[in-house]
Amino acid sequence: MDTRNVTIREVARAAEVSIGTVSRVLNGHKSVRADVRRHVQQVISDLGYEVDVAARNMRGGRTKTIAIALRDFSIPATAITLQVAESVFRAAGYTVLLANTNDDRTVELALLREFKRRRVDGIIMTISDETDDELLEALRAVKVPVVLNGRDSVNSVDRVLSDLRGGTAQAVDYLLSLGHRRIALLTGKPRAYPGRGRIEGFRDAYRKAGLVPPEDLIRARSFSSEFGFTETSYLIDLPAPPTAIIAGGMAMLPGVLRALRLGGLRTGNDMSVIAGCDSDLAELAAPAITAISWDFAAAGRFCAEMLIQRIENASLDPPRCLTLPSMLILRESCHALDRRDPG
Repeated sequence: MDTRNVTIREVARAAEVSIGTVSRVLNGHKSVRADVRRHVQQVISDLGYEVDVAARNMRGGRTKTIAIALRDFSIPATAITLQVAESVFRAAGYTVLLANTNDDRTVELALLREFKRRRVDGIIMTISDETDDELLEALRAVKVPVVLNGRDSVNSVDRVLSDLRGGTAQAVDYLLSLGHRRIALLTGKPRAYPGRGRIEGFRDAYRKAGLVPPEDLIRARSFSSEFGFTETSYLIDLPAPPTAIIAGGMAMLPGVLRALRLGGLRTGNDMSVIAGCDSDLAELAAPAITAISWDFAAAGRFCAEMLIQRIENASLDPPRCLTLPSMLILRESCHALDRRDPG
């Protein structure tokens, strides 16, 4: 017999018992006599019958499936968040569907439609634009619990954030204390929290110091390494270039460092650099790069735990926002300005 097509009815017929008896054996019901249980279990083994878990869960109103759609799994920090979240879900009996969005709203919209069609029990996601009405409506339309990772302004769902605003403010405070005034911030568009939070933190630090933020040195269009390279190359050729650069994105640091090297500038001597996200590159570069750090593993754990809580208790009050602290790790890439320096 083709074991892929074996049904519970065929098991009952072969064991010469009722379908109800087979069901009780499968569910470990104590009312089944030991000899009957052993006989039915032997028939199940002989026929290669397997329980259709998806069908069982659907009858219970759940699919035991979670969808995770994030901007870019290839970024090590994101991979850590994903790995921890998946392990929490697996331990709770959930299967995880994974998708890269590449910060593309068309992809995000298509994925939300697909997740709804597949009737997933919950979603962890990043969205490229927190002001996009169509995206926000699509989030509401899935009608399952959603946790947004690293997005703060969609207050109708649960959110887990890292304190990018506070971390960037710490970085600027540190550079200002070293005498820098023309500090450049490279980051993503302000339509989502990772870009917006960093810009707000940048301005916060200047205003706290009684200084006017250099708006001409805020470049907020992308988180990519290529953007870091292009903007750094442009900035160092300005008549009044910055004396320090904050690479405000997970993948941006390689492009910034490459542009400085090709421009003949020494990191830590000619240009101070702070990475907006700690990484192996930041730690192992020569000189090692001062970096803003947060707990990526904790972000994954809290995203998963909050989603499971919401699935199991949809009436949980009200949507929650958890912000994880950032810290500045001091290394060797920043120098104090001499009084003769123009910064």
